[in-house]
Amino acid sequence: MPANVYMKSFNLGSGSYVKLADVSTVMNMTIIAGSKNSGSVNVRFRGGTPVSWPPGAAAMFEGVDITEFEVQGAAGHLLLVVGYTR
Repeated sequence: MPANVYMKSFNLGSGSYVKLADVSTVMNMTIIAGSKNSGSVNVRFRGGTPVSWPPGAAAMFEGVDITEFEVQGAAGHLLLVVGYTR
């Protein structure tokens, strides 16, 4: 089964939430907070309650539309999204 690889890094710090993508894409993905972040990043799904992810935290999601995820962090905080389309 063919799949397209998706990899995107985020350098956070604007204070606003940022969508992981602007175009609807259903995929299996892993979100990883930078291990050298000075604090936690906030991750929320469908505009819900944000969850605080400490440096180095990672989670895998299967069959999700990545446009439904938003992230927020302080200046210099990094986040990586790696996955493949279904």
